[in-house]
Amino acid sequence: MPATKKSTLQQLSPTGELISDGFLSAAKNHATKAITDGKQPNINKATELLVKSTTVITERYNLPRELRDSLIAATAEVLMIAHKEEIAKASQPAAHDDKAA
Repeated sequence: MPATKKSTLQQLSPTGELISDGFLSAAKNHATKAITDGKQPNINKATELLVKSTTVITERYNLPRELRDSLIAATAEVLMIAHKEEIAKASQPAAHDDKAA
């Protein structure tokens, strides 16, 4: 029975799976540390980093269109999540101090 692929972005070779799993594990470790340190997520920084890395990879390694499109789609997902979170924040009633003076 063939091994079940863990990656959901695309089917990868066994080497690709190891790289993908290692990348995801490293990202989780970075996120955990940032959360523990009390850092707040920054959608602008996330988008900037995705665009910069996509540009560098494209120029340096002649990134295939399919992979470039996947990175663009991932960036769009991040932006949609951030937008949804901002709408949720804006729709929450403001906390008021109801204590009598």
